[in-house]
Amino acid sequence: MSARLRSRNVWFGLLLGALGAVYVWIMAATGVAELPHTLAALTVLIPLVLFGVVLRSPWPAAAALVLVAVIDLTLS
Repeated sequence: MSARLRSRNVWFGLLLGALGAVYVWIMAATGVAELPHTLAALTVLIPLVLFGVVLRSPWPAAAALVLVAVIDLTLS
């Protein structure tokens, strides 16, 4: 197994990314967020999570989760 997959920080960042994806899915499923808001949240979430995996740091994924929450707060 490669060193990148053994890193706890990578798995924690991926876990935060999955949590953000569930958050976006719930926003879309309940009808709170329409397509542009969902795409904006995914545009923030996916690149930052992948950037965190490359850096082996969970902080970009945490920032993405905060930005998704801000997008959700601006809808209500």
